[in-house]
Parts: sequence; C-alpha cells; structure tokens
Amino acid sequence: MKKERNYIVLIIVLTTIALIGLTCFQAYWINISIDQRKNQLKEQIQISIYEIVDRVEKFEALKKAERSGKLSALLGKSNSDLFSELSKDIYLQDSILNELNIQLRSGIEKDEKLINSFVKDLLSINYYAKFEDRLSKEDLETIIYQTFDKNKFNSTIEYALMGAKGELIYSSVDDSTLLKEIEQSSYNTQLFPDDFFNAEFILHFLVKNETQYILKSMWAMLILSILFLIIIVSAFYYNISIIYKQKKLSLIKNDFINNMTHELKTPISTISLACEALNDKDLSRDEKNRARFINTIKEENQRLGGLVENVLQSATVEKETLNLKLELLNLHAIIDKSIKNSALQVSNKNGQLDFILKAKNTLLEGDKTHLINVFSNLIDNALKYSTNIPVITISSEDVINGIVVKIKDNGIGIAKEHQLKIFDKLYRIPTGDRHDVKGFGLGLSYVKSIVEKHNGTIKVESQLGKGSTFTIQLESAKEN
Repeated sequence: MKKERNYIVLIIVLTTIALIGLTCFQAYWINISIDQRKNQLKEQIQISIYEIVDRVEKFEALKKAERSGKLSALLGKSNSDLFSELSKDIYLQDSILNELNIQLRSGIEKDEKLINSFVKDLLSINYYAKFEDRLSKEDLETIIYQTFDKNKFNSTIEYALMGAKGELIYSSVDDSTLLKEIEQSSYNTQLFPDDFFNAEFILHFLVKNETQYILKSMWAMLILSILFLIIIVSAFYYNISIIYKQKKLSLIKNDFINNMTHELKTPISTISLACEALNDKDLSRDEKNRARFINTIKEENQRLGGLVENVLQSATVEKETLNLKLELLNLHAIIDKSIKNSALQVSNKNGQLDFILKAKNTLLEGDKTHLINVFSNLIDNALKYSTNIPVITISSEDVINGIVVKIKDNGIGIAKEHQLKIFDKLYRIPTGDRHDVKGFGLGLSYVKSIVEKHNGTIKVESQLGKGSTFTIQLESAKEN
C-alpha cells in the first residue's frame, strides 16, 4: 500500500512539473510573439510616418504648380476642380505625379521653357509665407489618416505639429494632458526635412491603446493558447481526481471485503460449532441443548440470509432497469409491518420502540417490499448504533401534498463531516479496526435510492452523543 501511495505521489509530482514547465514555455513564447508584434507595429508606424513626410512635400509641390497655372498647362488639362480633387485623395496625387514624370521625360511633347519654369517653381520656397498658407490642417489630416489607412493601420492615431520654439501649430486633440502625451511619444519626425533655411517643424504621433491594439491583433493565437492550456490543466485535474477516486474505491472495496468476511465468518463459525455439538451423542441426548443448538443454527442462518439480502438489495437498486411494483398502500401499515419485523431485535436489546402516528392522509403509491425494507433498515441502524438501552420513536404527520415520517433514536450520533456521506454506497463511518458495529455500508445507500425512486426525500439531523433523526417525506396518493 505504501509503495502504491509513493507511486501515485511520484506521478503527481512529475505531471505537475511537466505542466508548470509547459505553462512557462507557453508564456515565454507568447511574450516573444508580443515583442515581435510590437517591433512590427513600430516599423509599420515608422514607414507610415516617412511616407507622410514624403507625401506632404509632393503635395506642396503640386499645390505651387497648380497656383501658378502651370500644372494644367503641363498636363494639357484645364479642369478648375483639379486641385480640389488632389487635396482630398492621395491616390490621385500619385497618379498625377506619375503622369508628370512621363510628361517631363517626353520633352518633345512640351515646351522646354514651360518645363524649366515648372521645375523652378517646384524647387523654390516661399520663405515669408505663413505655415497655414503652405499646408492647411485639413490637408495635413487627409494625408496622415489616408496614409495610415492605406497601410492598414486601424488603431486610433493622434498627432501634433510643433514649431521650432515648441509652439503648437496643429493638433488633433484639445486636451492638454493628452497633448503632452503626444509630445512625449517616441513617434516623431521633421516635416519638410529638405528645407535649409526655414525653421524646423516637428510632427508628433501618439498611438492610443497600443497594447490593446497588439493584443487584439493576436487574439486568435492568445485564445487558442489559453484554451489549450485550460484543456491540459483540466485533463491533469481530471486524471488526478480519477486516481484519487480509484484509490478511494480501492480502500472502500477492501473495507467492504473485510467487513463482509467478518460478518459472514461469525454466523458460519457459530453454525459450525452448533453442528459439531449436535453430532456429539452426549450433548444431543439433552433435548434442551438440542433445541438450543437448533435454534442457534436457525438464527444464524436468518442472519446470513439478512446479510445476503442487503447485498442483493443494493445490487437491485444499482440496476437502472429496476421497476417498482407500485400499488396503493397505507403507509402506517407499512410502518407497522417494519416494526413487527424488528420486534425480536428490539426485545433482544431490551429496547423501547414508540410510535406516534398522527398523519391522516396515509395513502400513497409505492412498492410494498422495498418500503418495508426502508423502514426496517432505519430501525436496524438505530439498534446497531445504540450503546445504551435503545429508545426509538417513529412519528408521522401530514404536510402539503405528502406525509413526513421521522425515525428518532438515542444512539451515538453522527459527526457533521459524515452526515452528507452516510448515504453513499459502501460508506461506513471510520471505526479503525473495530468490528463491533456490523454492516457493509449498503443500508442507507439503499434507503436513499428507494425513497428517491418514490419521488421522496430523506435527510438526517444528528449530534454526537445525542442520537439521530432521519426524516423521510413521501408524496400522498392523488385523489381520483
């Protein structure tokens, strides 16, 4: 037994170590994946920022050319809404820039002076213009948000454009606290980096809920990892619980075998001794001795029959196919029959059996044999667990839609920690190696099963040293 216990402990320890190691390994890889995603996000944002700077410069060049009227001339178009469309769509800007590139390369199709003038306008800088004239807030926001959208970046972006002296030029927020966060963000770049003489303009970006965005982009992997981890932990817990249940069942089985061996051995030994005595010619000549030995054999045989009957009762209830032979019964008559069956046992212990049957609506549908066994078992338990002269009181009373029967004794009582377990099959209150209390732990399990099959309930109230009270409630027969 000790070797088996050590083996179980070893399995649990090794499995626990493996589970902890697997959990740590999984957490490590998730952490690496999050770091990689963070780096990818930073790279994605940085690429978008560089693209924004480039687009702002291109937009400014197109804006100058359009204002000078040379863009339409160079493209051979006279659409007055051209620039209005340009300011709303960065994709259209790319298209026009590509077309300009083609037109500039094919100098045959355009006047050389016009081209040179156009290039000169692109390279010139208006040193005295206000920044608002150079780039409006609406145009800047269009470039920023369309660029991030083009790069499939769906998180909320806030920005702030600051001058060389730290003055605020444009911002997507009004809140001073959030504005400070934007300024302190690691995402920033110089706008118009090719300007040699103008003051620097710094464009700051803030990614709101960056961690949440990263986790959201990895939700499938995280959920699957957590799910698999839960499955593994659940399987581990299930296996450990199975091991302990099997161990518990093994102990219960051994206890049952020990009790059964003890219970069966005593009447068999007694019958064997009585038979030997009857074979003795001297002893068998005395009629009183002969009658006593025969009576002993009869009693022990009945006891053996009772033990076998308890096991058979339990086996019968275990079958799901058990069919009760329901008939209309008088519960008081059932109780009376149970009392008569137990009268000899009560008398042998000089006990007292009182009954206070006050219920009037005593008709119910039930199986006569099984209900008699229920009350006989409870009376038998009351006798077995009484150390002094047993006093048993059986009472009944009417309740709504039913009848309640209470079996009260003055026995040793049941501790609280055992009260919920006494109805489990093969459960016996631990008594060490003592076998002075007879039984297999089947009686109360059988009682509960039969009561429940009659749509009833059973409960116990008990205190150590003050006895126990078993309360059974059954449904009354419905009136036709």
